Amino acid sequence: MKKKQLIMMTVGVLLTLVLSGCTGSSGDETTYSKIMDSGEMTFAMTGAYPPFNYIDENGELAGFDIEIAHALAEKMGVTAKPITVEWDGIIGGLTGNRFDMIIGSMAVTEDRLKEVSFSDPYYYDGAQFFAKAGSGLNSITELENGKVGVVTGTTFHEYLDGMENIAEILQFQSDVDNFKSVDQGRSDGLVTSKVVGARAPIDYGVAIEPVGDLLYTENIAIAIRQDDTELLKAVNTALAAIIEDGTYAEISNRWFGMNILEK
Repeated sequence: MKKKQLIMMTVGVLLTLVLSGCTGSSGDETTYSKIMDSGEMTFAMTGAYPPFNYIDENGELAGFDIEIAHALAEKMGVTAKPITVEWDGIIGGLTGNRFDMIIGSMAVTEDRLKEVSFSDPYYYDGAQFFAKAGSGLNSITELENGKVGVVTGTTFHEYLDGMENIAEILQFQSDVDNFKSVDQGRSDGLVTSKVVGARAPIDYGVAIEPVGDLLYTENIAIAIRQDDTELLKAVNTALAAIIEDGTYAEISNRWFGMNILEK
């Protein structure tokens, strides 16, 4: 009888250890608590999407997204550390725990919601078709067997997939290369953010112009792992705070001359 009890106790101890191993020694520690304990939150973007996030002339990350991230971190009482990641691998980086969140001008889509959660929108944007200045085009639908550029992995690519008059979708790692392709006549046009494209002639000296109405509008939000509900709540609270106290409007006006959270 004692031998049987000893065996059962041993099995019970082993089972407890196995279960503990499944959750990990810090299984109860959430991403939010780790951020608050360390005093630092990490966020990702490409660093190749000016004026939202890019490398400036001093080799430093700059842009609207960067300033918003730092403002949110300040409200949360921590510091923000940026990490650059290529766009087509950025969601995998988040779900793989390489960083805490994505603050990189990511649009909310049904497909992305299957993998991550999103904060409240921190700005609204629209997809715009741009062509070579003086092209004579009035709409993207006027292209015949056109070559149109997009940045890989964006919602712009998904939109063009359904257009029969587009013969080839050219994929680029950054909008800068996309702009140059149109400017140099290697593609007939491109689709990108209306804000980003509108600045391209000034920022890069390319001769492109918007054509037609917006193709569609998007909610841009902060992506967070689906199980990080406490962090999501904290980010939304911080976002509401910087909107309420005028910090958001100050940052937006500095970069765009308007509040891009207003539709």
